[in-house]
Amino acid sequence: MPKRRDQHEPRGVVVIRLDTPEELFAVDPRSLLAGSRRLDSGVDELVDRFLAMKKKVRTRRIVLEVAGECSREMAACLEGSLRRYCELRIERAKRQGAVIWRSGMRALVSGSLLFFVGVVLSFGFTRPGEDEFWQELLGNGVFLVVAWVGLWYPLDLLFMARQPVQREIRVLTEVLQLPVVVQSQGAAAPGDATVAP
Repeated sequence: MPKRRDQHEPRGVVVIRLDTPEELFAVDPRSLLAGSRRLDSGVDELVDRFLAMKKKVRTRRIVLEVAGECSREMAACLEGSLRRYCELRIERAKRQGAVIWRSGMRALVSGSLLFFVGVVLSFGFTRPGEDEFWQELLGNGVFLVVAWVGLWYPLDLLFMARQPVQREIRVLTEVLQLPVVVQSQGAAAPGDATVAP
């Protein structure tokens, strides 16, 4: 069951509490009828907590607390599954980043053309001798805006839209490098007692 970090959760330790081992990856909303307090899977909670974490907070370990008894085999299975999940999600995030990059490069071609056309039309309407109303409306207004919008979208894709994906890759890579402790709920302080080999 997810709880906020309190005095029982040491600094630098991320504790994910699970009613069943399966909750690490999937949660059935019907379990709320039986008293469960989890809407998201344990791994989604883990990634969200790392994404929301301040950089200055140094995480030393991840603790998975499972209700009831947890054998060494189950602990090893949970840890291995968590690491496989992170590896697969990193691969998916890299594919998403590549798709965004390719979309941005394609949009840059058409956006550059739109920028060029907008600048030429804007310049054409701001020449001396043109009616002041049309100079302001079209030359300094509509066509100038069209020109900048033509570049804004591809630049947004290339530099801004990829940031969440890159941050997700960094967080998942960090999770992969941290030790994972699997223990029964109610065991000694998180990280002090481990069931995993």
